[in-house]
Amino acid sequence: MAHVVFLRAGNVGGKNVFRPAQLAAALAHLDVVNVGAAGTFLVRAKAPASSIRREILAQLKFVPEVAVLPAREILTLVRERPFSGTAFSKDQRGWVAVLCGKPKTRPALPLTAPAGPSWQVRLDRVDGAIAVGLWHRRQAGFLFPNQVVERALGIKTTTRWWETIERVAKLLQP
Repeated sequence: MAHVVFLRAGNVGGKNVFRPAQLAAALAHLDVVNVGAAGTFLVRAKAPASSIRREILAQLKFVPEVAVLPAREILTLVRERPFSGTAFSKDQRGWVAVLCGKPKTRPALPLTAPAGPSWQVRLDRVDGAIAVGLWHRRQAGFLFPNQVVERALGIKTTTRWWETIERVAKLLQP
């Protein structure tokens, strides 16, 4: 069974710098495909999540949070079309946060931050290890979804834009 790996806080703000393509090459025996620069990988080899996590961490000079999901969870999410009917633009994007543990709290959803009609981040749902919502650009500054989700759920998460999730799903197709 294939897996999708999400590293938290890799190549962000000049910290935890690594080369995803080099990491994928070092793990060629697992048939790893790099997806972008943020630390998203498709692992096609049949291997348990614990082994995948261990091998990735052995290659890095820092210790990030690592979420390893069965590929079927990403395929199911994309098939569900959580953003159906939503028009994306440079000012409105969909996002997916992958949870690095079990939520410590369960807020009422949808949750917006900041609260009210000028929200920038909306958390719409949490299913298993995945949270989904919308981001809306505002003049008041930039609020990244990960900040909101981590505060709301009380755990570490790692967030990707919806386009990345769709790209992973396409790579998973035979």
